[in-house]
Parts: sequence; structure tokens; C-alpha cells
Amino acid sequence: MIIHGDNQIESRKFLTEQIDQAKEKGLGVVRFEGKEVKMEQLLQVLEGKSLLGEENLVVIENLFIKSPSQSIIDYLIKSQPENLIIWEGKEISQARINKFKTATRFFKLPQVIFKFLDAFLPGNSRYSLRLLKQTVTQSSAESVFYMLARQIRFLIIAQQLGKNGLTGLHPFQQQKMIAQAKRFKLSQLLTIHRKLLYIDWQQKTGQAPMDLAGQLDLLIASL
Repeated sequence: MIIHGDNQIESRKFLTEQIDQAKEKGLGVVRFEGKEVKMEQLLQVLEGKSLLGEENLVVIENLFIKSPSQSIIDYLIKSQPENLIIWEGKEISQARINKFKTATRFFKLPQVIFKFLDAFLPGNSRYSLRLLKQTVTQSSAESVFYMLARQIRFLIIAQQLGKNGLTGLHPFQQQKMIAQAKRFKLSQLLTIHRKLLYIDWQQKTGQAPMDLAGQLDLLIASL
């Protein structure tokens, strides 16, 4: 199975479900990072059994993006193992997927979430709230939270380091981040970042006064 797309929150939830189902069936689970996996390791776990004699489910993350060797991909295409899940944090081309005769699940973020992130500006809370409400009807609040936290980190970096700190982004994205960052004071971005950390802590410890969508509402209303 290939699981891919930019909605990493939902795709990881689905991956976790697949792993839990495999464990319930008595399979061992072996996980690899694409940049670290070796051919001999794959051969051992895909064509053999564990020391206890159980079959293994093999999970490889970011194989296409960070694979150290094309020969590994060629081997997987040729062998077409059934007990394999490939997880990618980005969308993979259909041409590449078609080489694997396996099931696929695609998780894409709705376009409105990017409009929401672009509209996240001081004094623009009314419009941002309207976009947030649209976004959470098309994606989970967890996905929105993850993307917002990521955006704030980029904006802080953009203010302090400019393009030099945004080397992983496309030049167009770099320009947008820098322009958006100029609309904030650094102290504002740091305050928002601290609030997001506190919201995350409350949600994970069960001490949140309301659900995550409600807390995001209050955060945006305070802009």
C-alpha cells in the first residue's frame, strides 16, 4: 500500500490504523526511514520471518523523497511485496505509483487552509475566523493546528533570517513568508507561538477548556 499527500495528520492517522490492524493479526512491524534503509535489511524482513517465526509488516517512510538507492525502488517494483506500506508526506506522481500494483490512499489538504494561513494577519481576525470555519468543515482541527504552527515557525524564521532561513521553500513561498512576516512584530509572533504550545499541552494532557477548534477560534479572535 502507498499512503501519500500533504495532509500528514490524516495520513498518519490512517497509517497508525493499518499498523494496529497488522498487530491484531499477529504480524510484527518493522519501520524504516527512506534515507537509511538498506537492501539487505529489506530482503531480511520482506522475504524472511522474525526470530519468533512471525511474518512482518514493513513500513518505509519517505522512500521516494529520501531513498539512498534507486535499486531499492527497482527491487520493490519487481517483487511487489504484499506486506509493505510506503508512507510519503507529499503527493507522489501517478506515473510512479502505477509502477506499484498496490492499493493507494491519497490525503490532500483543502485549498481553503492555505487561504486561511495567508489571511492570518494582525487586525484581520474577522476574515480569518470565517476561513477557519470553512477549513474545519473540510479538514480536521488537528490538521489546521499543525499547519498554523508550521506557518508561525516559518514567519519567525523569515523575520530573523530572511531567505537564508527558508532554504527548504520555493522562492515564491519564501517571498510570501517574508512579506507576511513584515506585518507582525516579532513579539507578536513569539506570543502566538507560546499560545500554540500551551494549547497543544492542554489538548494532550486533557486540560483544555474546550475542543481544539474552539481554542483556535479564541486564538484568532485575539489577533
